[in-house]
Amino acid sequence: MKRFVTSDVVAFAVACTCVLTLGAAQAQQPAVSATTAASSAASSASASTVTSPLLPYLPAEAAVKDALLSSPLMQAARSKKEAGTARAKGIDSGTAEFTLRSTSQRRRDVAAGTQLHESMVSIERPVRFWGKRGMDADLATQTQAFADIEYADAMHEGARELMRFWFAYLRALADQKNAMTTFDLAAKMQRLTQSQLKQGEISQLDAELANAELERITAARSVADAQLASSASAFTRRYAGMVLPTHMPASLRLDASTSLPALTETMAAMRQEFLDKNHELNMMRVDAQRLRLAADRASRDRLPDPTLGVFSGRERAGAETISGVMFSMPFPSASRFHHATALVADAQTASDNVRLAEQQLGAMFDSMWIQFQHKRTAADNLKSAAQRQALAAEKSVKAYTLGEGSLSDVLLIARMASDNLNAAERMQLEVVELLALIRLDLHQIWDFDE
Repeated sequence: MKRFVTSDVVAFAVACTCVLTLGAAQAQQPAVSATTAASSAASSASASTVTSPLLPYLPAEAAVKDALLSSPLMQAARSKKEAGTARAKGIDSGTAEFTLRSTSQRRRDVAAGTQLHESMVSIERPVRFWGKRGMDADLATQTQAFADIEYADAMHEGARELMRFWFAYLRALADQKNAMTTFDLAAKMQRLTQSQLKQGEISQLDAELANAELERITAARSVADAQLASSASAFTRRYAGMVLPTHMPASLRLDASTSLPALTETMAAMRQEFLDKNHELNMMRVDAQRLRLAADRASRDRLPDPTLGVFSGRERAGAETISGVMFSMPFPSASRFHHATALVADAQTASDNVRLAEQQLGAMFDSMWIQFQHKRTAADNLKSAAQRQALAAEKSVKAYTLGEGSLSDVLLIARMASDNLNAAERMQLEVVELLALIRLDLHQIWDFDE
């Protein structure tokens, strides 16, 4: 004989139906920062097509730029760029310096018994010959280019780090929201079983099962709260001026009609664009070019620079004056040859490292592209599974209120529905994070290069 359905049972069934059909995530509209990001989307149609699918998941671009520019990372990078600029100017100006020489002496004429004062003054300076001045100018240009790319790379890596912390927080937020929803359902189930126990509709064992499930979920909620607080602290300590969202993006809801953003470009074309724009690789290319110029400069330096100067002197107390020019040039030693040979080897090593880095970075990009495609498919499958499991959980609750099934079955199905929902949300976040990182590496979003 079916158990009597109390008003509490009906209320519980209605609550479970509403919560589970909406994805059990209590997802609302995106945070204020994401809305601001949507208003600051790129003006061009192509850029809007690329960035608009990501806007609900990312913070506002202006806020990201302000946070990065004010961070200690970029302040240190700015100082390092200034140091590189100063080094480039130093290379261009050269190390040659004027040398002033002055001598004063007394000449003693023994026969005449007189002493005569004599003096001489000269000024001299090494001169960059053999085309070295032009090569130094090229070296200075490459040194400045390296400093500029290094600064841009610091900005880019800072943006990547911010994005990783942002999505780590979103994952923690998804876990916490899922834990809260599961806790609410378990609490309602526990209250229902207590009411049914008092009316003699269920056994003491079923009531204990509900209490145990509530305690388990309470512990899981505490862990999720701690993880969310830790992620929020890690983010806000680094980026104090940015506001974190309090709700998950609406597109992650189970009933959301929008699908996850996709990559329409081919992997080969995107890989080539990635290699062309990669800061780390461009720094290595510039450094290899700089070392080749340094090797050529050292080869020219096997011929030492001459030193030119002029002098003027007074002899015999001014009775005689002399003036003239000076020329000197050292004879090169074997060390100049060995130094030039070493720099040639260094330049070749740098060129080989560039080719190696191209292979490694190309393989890394291919891995990201492949992971995105497969994880996007997995996210769609998990979303479908979560929808089906939510429907099954809804039906199991209705059946239980009508006297069919057992409490343990209801708890098991509800737990599976919660786990599937959380797995679907986390997989969707992983897919969006992969896409955002790819777009960031292609300089299609958050392109703050100066």
